Amino acid sequence: MATTKELIEQINLLFTENRMEDFMDYFAEDVVWDMYSAAKGHTRFNGIEDFSKMDVSNMPEHSNFQFSTIVIEGDMASVQGSATNKKKDGIEYESNFCDIYHFKDDKIVKMSSYVIDSPH
Repeated sequence: MATTKELIEQINLLFTENRMEDFMDYFAEDVVWDMYSAAKGHTRFNGIEDFSKMDVSNMPEHSNFQFSTIVIEGDMASVQGSATNKKKDGIEYESNFCDIYHFKDDKIVKMSSYVIDSPH
């Protein structure tokens, strides 16, 4: 069984490398993922199957991830940072995020993501 710190390091690496299938392997089948965005409001995914149906055709390309704060408390972790994003039309912008993870048996059972975009 991995430590929470090891899990967070592995998950962040997979996400920054855009290895989404491997990233999704860390989710419990019944995961609840709440995403909060100033631009898009609140979205909730109930379970892996629900998340796998998400339309990613209009998702921006992410790069230049910077992780500024990582806090670990038992089976919970919080990761704060920023990323450079590129829309389909080529326009780049920055976003700031905070992800809060809850683990059980090396799987994410609950996750909350907060994202604020900073236009250039």
